[in-house]
Amino acid sequence: MRHRPEPTSARYRFGARVLDLARRELRLDGVPQPLPARVFECLQTLIEHRDRAVGRDELVRAVFGRPDVSDAQLAQVVLRARRAVGDDGQEQRAIRTVPRFGFRWAMDVEVLGEEVVAEPAVVEPVVVAPAIVASAVVAPPIVEPRTEEPPPHRAANDDRAPEHAAVVVPPKPRRWLPLALAFIALFSIATYVAWPHLPWSKANAVATQSRDAIIILPMQVEGDDTAAWARLGMMDFVVDRLRRANQPVWSSEATLALLRAHGPTMDAQRMRQDSPAAWIVESRARNVRQRWDVSLTARDANGHTIAGRATATDLVGATRQATDLLLAAIGGGSPDSAQGTRALGARDFDERLQRAQSALLANDPETARRLLLDAPLAQRLTPQLQYRLAQVDFADGRHVDGLEKTTRLLQLPDVQADATLRAQLEALQGRLLMRLDRYAEAERSFDRAIAAFAPTPNASELGRALIGRGTARMAQGRFDDALADLGSARVQLLRAGDRLSVAKVDGNLGVLEMQRDHPQQAAQSFEKAERDFKALDATVELSGVRNMLVAMHLLLLQPDQALAVSDRAWAVRDRLRDPAHVADALLGRAETLIAIGRLQEADKLLRLPQSRAASHGDFHRHEYLEMELARQRGELATAARIGTQALRDWPAERNGRLRAWVAWRVQEAALDADLPTPPNDSAADNDPLTKQLAVAVRHRRGGDERAADAAYKSAIDIAEASGVPGMIANAVAARARWLLSQGRLDEATALVGRVAPWADRDFELALLQVALYTHLQQAGQQQAALAVARRLAGERPVVTRL
Repeated sequence: MRHRPEPTSARYRFGARVLDLARRELRLDGVPQPLPARVFECLQTLIEHRDRAVGRDELVRAVFGRPDVSDAQLAQVVLRARRAVGDDGQEQRAIRTVPRFGFRWAMDVEVLGEEVVAEPAVVEPVVVAPAIVASAVVAPPIVEPRTEEPPPHRAANDDRAPEHAAVVVPPKPRRWLPLALAFIALFSIATYVAWPHLPWSKANAVATQSRDAIIILPMQVEGDDTAAWARLGMMDFVVDRLRRANQPVWSSEATLALLRAHGPTMDAQRMRQDSPAAWIVESRARNVRQRWDVSLTARDANGHTIAGRATATDLVGATRQATDLLLAAIGGGSPDSAQGTRALGARDFDERLQRAQSALLANDPETARRLLLDAPLAQRLTPQLQYRLAQVDFADGRHVDGLEKTTRLLQLPDVQADATLRAQLEALQGRLLMRLDRYAEAERSFDRAIAAFAPTPNASELGRALIGRGTARMAQGRFDDALADLGSARVQLLRAGDRLSVAKVDGNLGVLEMQRDHPQQAAQSFEKAERDFKALDATVELSGVRNMLVAMHLLLLQPDQALAVSDRAWAVRDRLRDPAHVADALLGRAETLIAIGRLQEADKLLRLPQSRAASHGDFHRHEYLEMELARQRGELATAARIGTQALRDWPAERNGRLRAWVAWRVQEAALDADLPTPPNDSAADNDPLTKQLAVAVRHRRGGDERAADAAYKSAIDIAEASGVPGMIANAVAARARWLLSQGRLDEATALVGRVAPWADRDFELALLQVALYTHLQQAGQQQAALAVARRLAGERPVVTRL
């Protein structure tokens, strides 16, 4: 008998749910939820022993009462337990997998007394902004170079005025935020993310969907707790079988996205309100006396029904027969059987594939991989199982392993003879190549996938392949070609009713406008994509688009808005599984904190090992942020050293625009810190603006003031042509500082006035105002500008003369 830390009448509250041991109930907001006995036992055991991890064998004994239970059986109980508490294998917010041991309860638990109080509302965590520091003391004009050291970081409700110590430091250049440029690769490849100039709404999507489409809802399974996998696994089996029979069926992902938006209990009648599809299919499986009874019922818009029903000793066989009967009633034919797998124990093989697919759909690649690798050798060698393993590799971030599998499989004669499998492998290979920054090869893979999908009614898969090719072309700078692909993709995905993929297409507008230096338009696209991804509960996509939106607000010199979005992005970080996505969240948060002067918090994030697991598209972004952190602290020599080291092994074709900005910052920091000319200064030539700024620095080192001024003016022309506030501010600040150092105050005054409207929200432009009025010896204006700079400084030193 297992140990019970609390009495058996205890009630455990976690979030909006209560597990009542006496009543053996799980309640959500006071409403009892249906729960199989084994799932209840699983939750009870993990919660009662929440102070430690529960081993696999211990959990098996508690749940099944016997030791001879397979890993797959236990995995299905844990999967259902996670689903019962709103968790899954990717998020692991409640039930956390302990590798090679077992499981552990992870949520906070409150042990209730006899009376269960009303459930509290769930409130998202809020990250509070740093204290606003101001000074009421009016000092005389500051005429010497000096810096006010920042106060210690205080809570937002701490209004004590800190004491400032003044020290002399070298002048500090204005910062640039090329984070957005580094995000392009990650967002384009981690998610299929916007069709420009085509605003999307639910009404628009519904009007455009094909009225011939078929929607398959998750299967309802009764009578066998070990078949929980069938809810999603057999749904996908039916989808695949209809697709192979050339029927226009929604993808499983599209259906699940709609269910996430409206609730998992959505039935055919409610689904009908959101889609004019020809048929909506509900399925039910009952295990009676060791036989499976499977029924599929399709309803059209007029309420007419057709059905397919079959019984068999195995669930997959019964579902196959019922699907073929439904196909016949619809007017289709049974798809050809995969003869290569039928001789390998078809019943076991098909069930294993669908169990693995169910785990993938539930965001649990670890379970999917284990199920596939536990197959007999003959099954493991089949192209179908190897394709599933490559899908798991992609979901788990093992892109090189996945690419090796797809490359080998595409050379097999059996694969070349199976048009559908070949097209799926080509599309998967394209996605893997994108994650490895091999854009031209990815485009060719998508070309082949599109050619294979085009003659079929598989609108969803064709649309996704078109998105893939569009993002590959976008990454190569071929914007017109990318627009054409994304437009075609949008039409196909609307036809298929794939709302999640349509939202991803809509996000690519932001990526495209971002590459064109149009942050205002990009921000609008990202804001819409954020709303759509949130409605669809698409965690990875939501995190990515929020980080992109943060970058856009920073480019627009809107730090308050950037922080608000960053707080929302940070709130979902624990739901990310892929190491590249985790690193993206960490680096995006660090960038935001640096931008608002919370340097200590940013430093802690950059020291985490997880922050270095960035994707190929984020090459050296971590080093850029380390350099930027040093610059914000006024440590110019350190910044120059970090940037110089990063440039030593930075190929021109890898994240080229970020490389150019780092190269210019290194040159500028080295000049201001009186260091020798750094090597590899030509790296700044990858971007037109940084090229001119770097030319100006080189001419300053050579003493050619006329040439330096001409280069600065060219840089300002380039920046103003873009219309991007961040780019304009960089170019103006660079020339204005130089003009002040030359004593050319009239020209500097006119130039600083061009960016004055942004000085009340951008720290370094506020410093530029302080420096100007210090040189002009205008006490009142200087003190007003100094107050603004202090308010924006955070933990950054306030330089009063540049």
